[in-house]
Amino acid sequence: MRNNAVSRAAPRQLLILLCAITGMFAVQQVFLPGSLTANQVMLISRQASALGIIALGQAMVILIGGIDLSVGSVVMLTNVFAIAWMRGSDSLCAQVVLLCLAMGLIVGAANALGVLVLNIAPFVMTLCSMTILQGICYVYTKGAPTGSAAPWLRSLGTGYLFGFVPYATAIWIALAALLSAALKFTSYGRKVYAVGGNLSAARLCGISTFWIRFSAYALSGVLATVAGLILSGYINTTSLTIGGDFVMNSLAAVLIGGNAIEGGKGGVWGVVLGSFFIIALFALLTMLSIGEVGKLIAQGLIIFGVVAVQGVLRKA
Repeated sequence: MRNNAVSRAAPRQLLILLCAITGMFAVQQVFLPGSLTANQVMLISRQASALGIIALGQAMVILIGGIDLSVGSVVMLTNVFAIAWMRGSDSLCAQVVLLCLAMGLIVGAANALGVLVLNIAPFVMTLCSMTILQGICYVYTKGAPTGSAAPWLRSLGTGYLFGFVPYATAIWIALAALLSAALKFTSYGRKVYAVGGNLSAARLCGISTFWIRFSAYALSGVLATVAGLILSGYINTTSLTIGGDFVMNSLAAVLIGGNAIEGGKGGVWGVVLGSFFIIALFALLTMLSIGEVGKLIAQGLIIFGVVAVQGVLRKA
């Protein structure tokens, strides 16, 4: 039976995002005639894929009433070790990918145990993880990262499916579809919404709230690792700034997508559109030659406007 509590990112909220994205493309076409092409949209989708994958994991944590500030550091950790271990060769690619996914899982599990067993506030626990992982990366690289990605990873980050759709975009949408199906059509999805909506009531109903919440943090760590691998293939080197803005942008994408910060309400496709919206906005402001200060102001105002309109409609 379909879960009626799922897909709380109401259709009208998704429509608002579609209208906002369409409006931005219209502005681009007016001020930069001929710049809007199908190839450009695909390029934006590739750039949005890493943020979109991270935001999917962030959405799961927020759905159960938590938050994950460590996602950017997981991306950095993945980038540093994947590049170092691959050494520009495909020979160890499969093993390195599995090791990186295991690292992401361990980080997510550590966050979960800190929150659920030690009763540390999610904000504090994931903030600690963020700083620890950053420290590990700086110590390992000694502040001078080197190396290059394996050819297979480079093709994953820069290649195209059927010569048109970026592999990164295809992976992003496939993961979103799987997560959406799990939330909508499985008992696990119903339990996620129940735990996020009312933790005490979920316990009284016999739901294993520990494992539901644990799985959300673990999944967030794994998805951040997937994004880190894709980004590593895209930039083809190690970067200690690669995870910089993903925490705030992933939170923004989740909230813009109609998910409630208190948990229990939201969906997947709103997060997908929210991620695309943010990257499309960055691209538009860059093409309009707006300076960094202007970008910050414009981004803040536009994101505020979208979320405010959604909030009004949610109460209507």
